[in-house]
Amino acid sequence: MDLRQLRHFVTLARTLNYRQAAEQLHMSQPPLSQSIRRLEDSLGVQLFQRDRRGTALTEAGLAALESAEQALHHARQVQEVSQATASGERGRLHMGFIGSATFSLIPRLVQAFRAQYPLIDLVLTESTTREICMQVASGEFDAGLLRYPVTQATELAITPIEKDELVAVLPEGNPLARQPGLRLRDLASQPFINYRPGEVPGLHALVVLACQQAGFMPQVKQHAVQAQTLVSLVGAGLGVALVPAVVAKAGAPGVVFRHLADAENLPAIGLALALNQRQPVATARHLLALLQRLAP
Repeated sequence: MDLRQLRHFVTLARTLNYRQAAEQLHMSQPPLSQSIRRLEDSLGVQLFQRDRRGTALTEAGLAALESAEQALHHARQVQEVSQATASGERGRLHMGFIGSATFSLIPRLVQAFRAQYPLIDLVLTESTTREICMQVASGEFDAGLLRYPVTQATELAITPIEKDELVAVLPEGNPLARQPGLRLRDLASQPFINYRPGEVPGLHALVVLACQQAGFMPQVKQHAVQAQTLVSLVGAGLGVALVPAVVAKAGAPGVVFRHLADAENLPAIGLALALNQRQPVATARHLLALLQRLAP
């Protein structure tokens, strides 16, 4: 048997009229009769009984009807699921993200994505920009929300999503925290807390570059991986730091976030989405389009 024969059987079983069934199936009566006979031959049972009173289901036909309807239903599901997955309307999307994305973009993204694509299972894993690049390239992540510019060599497609800037974080009691028109070079004599170069090479290099452009080399006394850890160490009085401005949205006790008067001279930073060009994932295209609409 095949699905076409099952469809013929179910349609005839519902109408119990060869002429009406043939019209609904957009075929003539002789091919329909032949299809039913072939189905009965393959099953080895009689499904319909015809006499002068009309067409009726046999006991075997009545018993087979429910299973035939279920088979056609599952066949439609196979088609719908496969087409929706191929078009990126359903499936699974594993995205890596950096911690600072949670201050603003991630909450808006998750809410909007689940509302627009309820059949896609969005899985989020926090990581660093360096690790995200490696995992998107290997296929472990389908996409990655990371910090740009990316300083490591990569073949990934990097699309900027949201602009940001570096701001200074100072202990609340530091006199510079209240200085008007604070410039980066005013921090030249301060001990710095910077990102760990092995885990966060991009931001580490950008902080060093920004300080060099301001005319000094930062006196780094402590390293950390997460922006919030840098902020906490500043609050403990270990030094000052440069962090993305979005980090200030979370706030922190014992510290002051300051916009720098010479911010236009600092390296541009922001959030970007990384996709694997060699192994494109259909659901990731929808993610990118949604992010571009959400970001200011």
